Amino acid sequence: MSTIPLKHCMHNLDVADASLSGSSFDNVSLAESTFNAVEIERSAFAQVSFSKSTFKGIKLDDVRFENAYFTNAEIRDSKYDGMRIEGILVTDLLTAWRAKHN
Repeated sequence: MSTIPLKHCMHNLDVADASLSGSSFDNVSLAESTFNAVEIERSAFAQVSFSKSTFKGIKLDDVRFENAYFTNAEIRDSKYDGMRIEGILVTDLLTAWRAKHN
């Protein structure tokens, strides 16, 4: 596979039916981009901002968030099986909350 360096440039890319596996993005803005049917499994993210982004139909099995900011984040209509926050099962938290508020 060849490498195409893009440094110190401003381009809009229209990429379809392609493999960019093994690529590296450093100090890159992908603001206002659209991602559809994209695989980013086994990828690492550090110092990444997803502020004001929307995620729909996203598979987050076996992911880990550390030192993340979830200020004003909203999760709804999702599956929480096995999901833990600070070691506590989210399903247990939701069950306890519903029991208290119903």
